Amino acid sequence: MSDFRDKIQNYIAGRFAPEDDLLKQILQDQLAGGGPMMNIGPDQGKFLSLLIQLHKPRRVLEVGSYYGYSSIWIARALQKLEDTKPGHRLECIEISEKQCNIIKDYFQTAGLQDIVTIHQGAGLDLMNKLKNEKQIFDMIFIDADKANYPIYLDLAYELLPSGGVLIADNCLWDGKVLNNDNPDNQTAAIQKFNDKLAIHQGFDSLIITIQDGLAIGIKR
Repeated sequence: MSDFRDKIQNYIAGRFAPEDDLLKQILQDQLAGGGPMMNIGPDQGKFLSLLIQLHKPRRVLEVGSYYGYSSIWIARALQKLEDTKPGHRLECIEISEKQCNIIKDYFQTAGLQDIVTIHQGAGLDLMNKLKNEKQIFDMIFIDADKANYPIYLDLAYELLPSGGVLIADNCLWDGKVLNNDNPDNQTAAIQKFNDKLAIHQGFDSLIITIQDGLAIGIKR
């Protein structure tokens, strides 16, 4: 829920992160579907793309894909890396079977289906399953149910190698993280996530003020 498009955001996105027809169609489909606009902004998409080009992750895990807007940004960045060294993959976790079918169609339209795997189910369940299977991901992007953010942090730590990158969206939560007086459950969970990440001995981290706040942690 970080698609805030004020004049400054539009200025940046229009020059550095223009959306093509497919990305625009995804947003139009969201609006037509009547659901909340729970996607990242194009500037965040470009930022993720640049991080991927720098870090060159072989495996990326996205927790919470919704309509696949962020997934397209991530998968396209991985596809660029395929030109020099094949074997890069994005694995998406999405709880809604309906949304899984939707994003599958978008990946096929974009020609990205060969580097993407979609897991349908709850984030906690599937991340625990991946942990028990001793799966490792070079980068994890979290943009799912906020109430479970602190647990996602613990699981992400288990799934990342040393040098792996954790990214989480909505970590400023429209400024509500400053509210220490009876915060709602989601706000309290994000506050806890931020506090845990800030002092986590296993991460070197920061929140950057792009859109609704992106937390970035590098596993030591």
